[in-house]
Amino acid sequence: MAKLTLEERFHDGPPARPPGEARGWMTAEERRFILWAFREQWPAARIGRALGVNEATVRRFRKTYWREPAVLLELALFEMVGTPKNDEFRCLVCSDRVLGRSEVEEHIIEHFVGDRRPPVS
Repeated sequence: MAKLTLEERFHDGPPARPPGEARGWMTAEERRFILWAFREQWPAARIGRALGVNEATVRRFRKTYWREPAVLLELALFEMVGTPKNDEFRCLVCSDRVLGRSEVEEHIIEHFVGDRRPPVS
């Protein structure tokens, strides 16, 4: 079964934290939401309110992936759609199909970092 893209996953809103876990570590799902929201051009303050986390937490995560883009690869942002023999993957950000694991990893990083400078805010 195909995994949901970020748009499909968060179309109806952010992931909800169970009561009593407001101060816990951010989950992978919450980090994926932050990435989706930045692509939708949400400001960090709006993302923080939607998730129920401090705006500084959102900004820290953004600085982390700008400094170390490999953390994006820990968030399961692609899936294998071909056989291991043809090595085809589907990006869960844009739904593009990409041949080769290193190529899809570069594709994912390009979505969020690319050639741009880190955001100031």
